[in-house]
Amino acid sequence: MANNLPDEIVSEILSPALKVSDDAFSDTSGSKSSPFASYSESSSAFLLVSKAWLRVATPLLYHVVVLRSKAQASALDTALRTNPELGRFIKKLRVEGCYGPSMLKIIKCAPNVTDLFIHLSIWSSDNVAGLVRGLPLMNPTRLILSDELYRNRNKNSEVLLETVTQCIRQWTNLTVCDYPCNNDSLTSALKEARNLKTAIVSATRTWDLTQHLRLIVQNTSLKSIRLKDTGMSYYTPAVLYKQVIASAPGLSRLLEIPEDHAPISPGPPPSNPEPSSKSLQFSTTSVPEDVWKRILSFAVVLVPDAPGSRIRTKPRLGIVLVSKMFARLALPYFQEALIFRSPFEFDDFSARLDTMPSLRSQVRTLYLATGGAINLRPILPKTSLVNIIGTIPFNMTYKSFSDVGKHSGSSIVRLEGLAIAKGSALQKPSILSLFPNLRSLSLSIKAVFDVNSASIPAGTLPSLEELSFTAVDGTFLTVLTQLDLPRLRITKFEVQNTNIALFLGKHGSKLCTLSVSWMTVDSVNVFNLCPAMVDLTVHCGPSVPKGTRFTSSAYHTCLESISFKVNDYMRGPERKWGPFLKALSVVTFPALRGISLPCIRWPTTEHDIEKSSWVQAAEALLDRGVKLTNRNGGTWRRRLKR
Repeated sequence: MANNLPDEIVSEILSPALKVSDDAFSDTSGSKSSPFASYSESSSAFLLVSKAWLRVATPLLYHVVVLRSKAQASALDTALRTNPELGRFIKKLRVEGCYGPSMLKIIKCAPNVTDLFIHLSIWSSDNVAGLVRGLPLMNPTRLILSDELYRNRNKNSEVLLETVTQCIRQWTNLTVCDYPCNNDSLTSALKEARNLKTAIVSATRTWDLTQHLRLIVQNTSLKSIRLKDTGMSYYTPAVLYKQVIASAPGLSRLLEIPEDHAPISPGPPPSNPEPSSKSLQFSTTSVPEDVWKRILSFAVVLVPDAPGSRIRTKPRLGIVLVSKMFARLALPYFQEALIFRSPFEFDDFSARLDTMPSLRSQVRTLYLATGGAINLRPILPKTSLVNIIGTIPFNMTYKSFSDVGKHSGSSIVRLEGLAIAKGSALQKPSILSLFPNLRSLSLSIKAVFDVNSASIPAGTLPSLEELSFTAVDGTFLTVLTQLDLPRLRITKFEVQNTNIALFLGKHGSKLCTLSVSWMTVDSVNVFNLCPAMVDLTVHCGPSVPKGTRFTSSAYHTCLESISFKVNDYMRGPERKWGPFLKALSVVTFPALRGISLPCIRWPTTEHDIEKSSWVQAAEALLDRGVKLTNRNGGTWRRRLKR
């Protein structure tokens, strides 16, 4: 059926995917933040779907051409020489550098260009000959100039600037010019432009803006002046427009002022529309309460479905104010999960359990948003708690932890965010047998256990799936090695402990997800101990692990991703991590598909790409089918090479 579609229909389908917005094409924020410095798949991939798509999409693809490297310019030059008809499709040309002799050939093959973008800040090593010789052959309708304000000019950039100013004076079709307002020669050229109708001026350099505008306004053909980037000025937009108008008599006639900055004239107050029967015809009385219950459950329930998922700790209390029905239906959901931010709130809740017996069976989850000073013991016999979660580390003694097990252990599913202090005596591990349904356990536990006491049953914690420690005493890990933990799949150690190797020796074969510190990776071969591991997270902080430790004695056929957690503000990350990535070998990880390193900042210009060790590492990994990603999930994509 798709093959029978007319070309016009196929063109309408592909246009949104291939269209380049004019805002992106005319963006002059600078080469460091070019809107086209992306790492997504090229839109040219649509042309490879079928011959019909190739035929229809080719004119759409060539309508707007963006050149960001010498390799792209060379490839376009080759394409235009092979098929000269393609050049006639080019209407907009954005050139973000100078790309050698290819530019002259491209310009000669593209006679229908109406919109031209040129970046004036270029490197001294750039070859401007092709562009300089080609510009006089053009006659665009709109010219957009981009420049970096605080960058010194070199010989090549001066030659390019001089050529542009000469062309502005000569181009007879030029009616719109968007320029940075930072160069006297450009301003003088615009004053002499023959048919210039609209000047779009950047307001970032406020101190000499009016001086340039006084020259531009002398162009008799000029019909309007538009200011952009007014939000980046030293003045508020309203003050800026007022100063500009006062600087030259003719500016008030030409300057376009947005409506939000124009003077507000008093007018009659807006009248309220008369209520109509049409606006009042909708009613919710016909909606069954069971439907509303389902809707409200999604709106107000705080407990996430999966352990470890994000917790919303701010209940939407405004819902109960909508109507009495909403208040009645939503109240049980609010009572199901309670948040305590102070001991006073908890004491009030404890008292309400005596005055409102029906509340006892409704409360399922406690969120403890306070560091401690709350005694859970009085409410434990009165409730059937399922989850106890500290949104910040909740300090408690091992005695309090034992009380939770004795009174609520059989119903508890999640214990997270608890910080158990170190006691004066050795603790008995038998309390763990009171949690048969516990699925997620997240602790900072400094209590020391008596590992020589009567052994704990191996079937203890039969439902445990996720285990996480922000701090842990080695004796507790020794206790866990005495258990079977048949359902354990996720384990997280944010700190180093010498007994982690013992723990992984016992349970590593079951783990699918492992999170450890870089010191653990350097001292223990986690890949040999965890043959079923799919995801590995390494907490590095300011340190860098040894690349040679990321290997396995045999092929690890399960590992798919490695993530590194580093400090947000690391100094010189490329210098520190470059040697690690260079030494990293992924030969023994045939299933590995991604490595995440948050400190990566992908280069966006051809000059920076050539020197970047990030790029070198990413392309070496791509040869092995592994993608290197940064904090935002941005993955490096290969560029054209000469």
